[in-house]
Amino acid sequence: MRYRRFYRQRNPAVFGIICAVIIILISILLLDARLRPAVYDLAALEAYAISSKRVNSAVEKILSQNAPAYFELVSINYSDSNAITGITTDIVKMNLFKSQVTNAIDSEFNSMGETDVSVALGTASGIVLFSGMGPYVDVDIGFSSSTKTDFENVFESAGINQTQHSVMLNVETTVMLSLSGRRIPKTVETSFCVAQTVIVGSVPDVMVE
Repeated sequence: MRYRRFYRQRNPAVFGIICAVIIILISILLLDARLRPAVYDLAALEAYAISSKRVNSAVEKILSQNAPAYFELVSINYSDSNAITGITTDIVKMNLFKSQVTNAIDSEFNSMGETDVSVALGTASGIVLFSGMGPYVDVDIGFSSSTKTDFENVFESAGINQTQHSVMLNVETTVMLSLSGRRIPKTVETSFCVAQTVIVGSVPDVMVE
């Protein structure tokens, strides 16, 4: 105790500096502990937006180049009286197209490498007044993906005795984000119309694939 009093009396400036440094370090650690999760969450949201654009871009590219015509995927069967007796789909061609889409999406992510995402600390603070204000923190994000695709047949009324048949491709891509050692899975779900036509006549309740 005598040494502490003597040290304070003889070195008040040094003691004050030490206390200030300790307070600053503690404040920085507390601020980092509060902002770091928010920064990761905001970076993950930005990465999700990037992932959605990549998925859409890959699928739209395939559709623009290799989209099958409606009657390449679907056959409408008629009776002798010209009544619709059934609708069948070509599973082989559908699976081939699904494979093309899946490979295109996965290739899109494999070619990305790491991406820097900038997050405003003002936004991470959660204070509305500081939203969008810097300084900015760059977060390195790595991407990898796993894609599942499935076809869905949608029938909608298009007028009297007319039915619009849409062949929809549902895409579900699980993107694994790597943020500073953390791995965060994000699922991107979207649907695309692959082929469409209007069928004249009564459509059977059961469609055989």
